[in-house]
Amino acid sequence: MPSPCVAAAERGFTLLEMLVALVVASIMLGLVAVQLMPDEQAVLREEAERLAYLMQSGGMAAQAGGQALAWSGAGKDYRFWKKDRHGNWLRIERDTLLHPRALAEGVSIARVELNGRLLEAGDKLPLSPALAAPEFRIWLASGERKLAVRGNGLGAVTVAAQ
Repeated sequence: MPSPCVAAAERGFTLLEMLVALVVASIMLGLVAVQLMPDEQAVLREEAERLAYLMQSGGMAAQAGGQALAWSGAGKDYRFWKKDRHGNWLRIERDTLLHPRALAEGVSIARVELNGRLLEAGDKLPLSPALAAPEFRIWLASGERKLAVRGNGLGAVTVAAQ
């Protein structure tokens, strides 16, 4: 007959102990998941910073190549354009950096201004090959929050709050 100490050690966990361990693990996993999920403001800022980088890179590419480029966007999507030698706008599809993009879930293009004038959805915002670039603002929105991607006319593109 086994001793009482051995019998207790081989007994294992009770159902109640297992349930408590599962509840504690679930709470900890839930806390970690909440910490890892980006909030609405962080997603909006990330999209605005990505767009600012792409607009500045597109402007530099236009200047370096001496070729007119443009940007257009509506709703959740935006793309870049280039002019061919006949003056027709062609979509840039396969460029590593300037390919068509979709904004993250919940983020949309709210408004586009060029030199203080409101552009319609889908209108082209030119990225000039000349050193003097147009001033622009592209407003991105997520819920009630908005951020502006601003081009200052000298090639610098920044993100600013409403």
